[in-house]
Amino acid sequence: MTGAELLDVAMCRLRLPVPMAKLQVIHQVAGALKDERTGAATWQALLRWLRALTLESEVLEALAIVVAARGAPVLSSADLRAAINAPSALSDAFIGHAFGTPVLVHSWLKGHSGEAPRFYRRPELREELALGQIVPRALVLSLQDLQQESRRPFIAQWTFEFERLIERTDSSWDGHFSFFLPESDRGEVGQFVARRGQLARSAFLRTLALAADLWDMPIAEAQAAAMVASPADLSLLPMLPGEVPGWVKSLHGARPSTSDQAAGLAASVLRDVHEAGGNALLHLNLPLHGDARYSCELEIVSILASEETVDAREVFRVHDFLLGRMHVPRAEDLTLRIDALDKEATFPTRAGGRLRPALLPLVSNNAGYLQSDLVRRMPRLPAHESRTPLIVTPRKGGADVHLSGTKAGELLHWNWKWRPTHPKHMGSPTGVCLVINRDVATRLLNVGGMRLCHVWRARVLTRETDYKNWGEELWQGSVPDLGPGGAKKCISS
Repeated sequence: MTGAELLDVAMCRLRLPVPMAKLQVIHQVAGALKDERTGAATWQALLRWLRALTLESEVLEALAIVVAARGAPVLSSADLRAAINAPSALSDAFIGHAFGTPVLVHSWLKGHSGEAPRFYRRPELREELALGQIVPRALVLSLQDLQQESRRPFIAQWTFEFERLIERTDSSWDGHFSFFLPESDRGEVGQFVARRGQLARSAFLRTLALAADLWDMPIAEAQAAAMVASPADLSLLPMLPGEVPGWVKSLHGARPSTSDQAAGLAASVLRDVHEAGGNALLHLNLPLHGDARYSCELEIVSILASEETVDAREVFRVHDFLLGRMHVPRAEDLTLRIDALDKEATFPTRAGGRLRPALLPLVSNNAGYLQSDLVRRMPRLPAHESRTPLIVTPRKGGADVHLSGTKAGELLHWNWKWRPTHPKHMGSPTGVCLVINRDVATRLLNVGGMRLCHVWRARVLTRETDYKNWGEELWQGSVPDLGPGGAKKCISS
């Protein structure tokens, strides 16, 4: 087999329906593009792959490689655009980010099948698209909003485009994913991205192309709406999982059987980070021991509180409430910028006190499936009170947090005994944590009348045999005060 043939085989691995496998392929090919020894041959292989693609969504996966390889000398925007047979509103955005220049000629405007007939009906296809199984429900909700605002038949057009793509595709059924499932029935779930879903995403993008071409939808609005079908949040594309932090390895193997044991684990890891010198652990979310009859995960979060005692349940209600409502904004250069939190962002407690977020969800509603494992653990970045913004630069293994040009902390991201699936009520087999310089954290979270509080929760699944239904327990509570600048005590529950 020649070198070119080997590269073509490598590109074919983008067809794997597992998001983490796709992400690994994207980074490996991007690395080969950056290497002067392999760059030219890899570039030609990528162009060959692009020329063979007929679905807009698959083109975007290939373009993610180009974004990840930004700055590689072999990249050519002219050759890239010439190789694309299925452009879309998002392909323009990807190419613009890859080369740092906007795409001025929107070749995707004619990438549609024409308007659906006035009385077009395919209820079984429409129901399939709306179920949220082959694509997230966010796609249908987005088109429903556009349809209500414009009084144009966006849903019917999506269904029509979906049918047209099915008709012109040799195989549109995904079959079974049993190859990727564990040998024993553990009640596991996972996100798979296969042919049927690619057809649905491409049909969505083609619907927006028609809206911009024939329904006078502004180009910028179509591009913004298309983001819900993106395979990746481009700002997070560099965040390939890295090495497991040394201080975490022993924690992964823990198997708490009581709430007190889980509380002890939370206290020990916070104490270890605190005593290691100079850093504060603001967030941790990771799996602990897991087997066919036991599985556990642990999360530690921080929040500012005005009371001497705070109910951990109230803290987690605020923590979970922020998902989908707040997130860290993206900058034009794909870095993340965190400005000071609004002074009004406080939540009342039943005891009459106040809670103020110390953590912001990293991901917005438009998270791509390439980051599905990461989203299941939802990384957090620090909310703060400083007039100077925090600049966060994603990289392999997480992201660096900078204040005034100086590294102030880091978000860490790693895999642990990774597999494509995980127990239904648990997060993915990956871990995340946020560590900030202790002195910097004190300045960033300086709010009059409030101090930092750490709370924890552990979810435990158990069963007596390998094939019975899981029994679930949720434990939560507080971490004792760590000393000066440490956390308040919180009420266990």
